[in-house]
Amino acid sequence: MQKSVGLMHEGLDALGAGIAARRVLAEGKAPRNLALDWFKREMNLASPIGPEMASARPGIASFHLFAMVLLVTFAIVMVAMYFFKMRRTAALFKRIEPGPDGPPPSGSPPSNGGPSGSAPTDSPGAGGAEATLSTRALSAVPVSQESTPATANWRGRLRVGSIVTETPNVKTFRLLSTTDDRRLPFSFIPGQFLNTTFWIGGARMNRSYSISSSPTQRGYAELTVRREPRGAVSRHINDLLKVGDHVDVEGPVGKFTFDGSEANSVVLIAGGVGITPMMSIARYLTEQAWAGDIFLIYACRAPADFIFANELAVLQRANPKLHVTVTMSRPEGTDWPGPRGRLTKELLTQAVPDLAARRVHLCGPPSMMEATKALLTALGVAAEQLKTEAFGAPKPALGPGGTTSNPTVAASGPLVTFSKHNKSAKIHAGQTILELSEELAIGIEFSCRVGTCGICKVTMTSGEVEMAVEDALSPEDKTNGVILACQAKPKAAVTVEA
Repeated sequence: MQKSVGLMHEGLDALGAGIAARRVLAEGKAPRNLALDWFKREMNLASPIGPEMASARPGIASFHLFAMVLLVTFAIVMVAMYFFKMRRTAALFKRIEPGPDGPPPSGSPPSNGGPSGSAPTDSPGAGGAEATLSTRALSAVPVSQESTPATANWRGRLRVGSIVTETPNVKTFRLLSTTDDRRLPFSFIPGQFLNTTFWIGGARMNRSYSISSSPTQRGYAELTVRREPRGAVSRHINDLLKVGDHVDVEGPVGKFTFDGSEANSVVLIAGGVGITPMMSIARYLTEQAWAGDIFLIYACRAPADFIFANELAVLQRANPKLHVTVTMSRPEGTDWPGPRGRLTKELLTQAVPDLAARRVHLCGPPSMMEATKALLTALGVAAEQLKTEAFGAPKPALGPGGTTSNPTVAASGPLVTFSKHNKSAKIHAGQTILELSEELAIGIEFSCRVGTCGICKVTMTSGEVEMAVEDALSPEDKTNGVILACQAKPKAAVTVEA
């Protein structure tokens, strides 16, 4: 039976082969295709060559061609957008005026009398001002290291970006541009200050505050203001000013500046809030890796009043050329480990080797400055090597009737005429035009009272005056007869436009 079955299979195979051969002869089919058809049937597989394959044209399918065109189009669009953005970026960079790194040198020789601060009740801080850029700035990335030339007499508004409490009665206010531009609309030199204006109780009040932030931080300027119990402006700033508020600002001004080009070392002596312009100088010199030695001597009352304590520690770690000495006049009840008491000859000579040969900047309350100037003179510091910054200059005490002189003595000085108010009066000996205007309720605006802020500028149409300090006057001002009312003392009959 097995043999019979085998013979039947052989017969069927022979029959199939014969039928296939007959089909080849009858249909004219290629032997190769016929063999493949047979293999398909034997292996139960689909035919490897279908009719569609036999008729398909060689090349790329339509779907593949569409996908390739889409991808090429996308790539072209992306490249075009990239070049468009690069052209816009290049155009923006061309609009930025190039300049040297850091602020321009002040070029001003040392001179006594710096910007002052506020009226007597506000004692705003050096340069009439108090300012602080905490060494928080050391970790901040400057908006731009390029600095445009210092803009004089800029006037406008800045926005309060942040407020930081430094001590129980001192706050730092960071001022930003009010426009979309991240840069301030002005640049400044370390040690300069800003004049600020506030409307309080219907009255316009001006105060000057030093900028203690480094000029390399072009995105902001910081002012630190000490709250005075009787200070209308300082109380308004510390108690009412909020983030987002706008502040009227003018400046920067002042010649209490140091950028490293004036000497190969510097001594910075500060009292109280007089440390604020010193911080601007110290920060800037540190950021510029200035090679000279910086001796900072700071006198304050107690550790709780130590402004910039943390910032000074950061600066010292960043700059081995910065030597800091701090003394406390009232450290009782604290664990203060440093020097105690007021500034003395011994403390100054220990803190600063070869003090007499160095350039010295001094800023603080009037009484502290007078005592320190006497010490420096005794130690051999030449007057031309000493530069001072007064703040909180006391307003002259007025006697009965509003005069600043002995009320029993009649005014016998030259006649002063205020043309806009049609008022005239003789001036007392030693009295300034500003003081006389206060007696007559003329209302000349002022801030520092020491000749540096420029708020009290008025035009003199006739006469002659003498001024001890003219820092706020430009050559153009002097040509046009502009005087500083707080400094001007008439030598003859005078007429001013006020």
